[in-house]
Amino acid sequence: MDEDALFAFGTVLAALGGLLERKGVCTTHELAETLGGVAFMTHEAGDAYKTRAAYIGSWAHMVRAAALGAGKAGAN
Repeated sequence: MDEDALFAFGTVLAALGGLLERKGVCTTHELAETLGGVAFMTHEAGDAYKTRAAYIGSWAHMVRAAALGAGKAGAN
């Protein structure tokens, strides 16, 4: 797995999640859940897709972490 690409794209997705939430499209948590579902479906598609699923799952986790962090920041 290319860590630079993994973290760069995960950061972009987290930022997009924040933008979508501010615009009222969906919450960052909803985006993370959707990505998690896509990761699961990709994983279930077979061995040829396991690396792809790992990337998507990592991005889902990063977006979820951003959503949890955003919730804590708003509580202060």
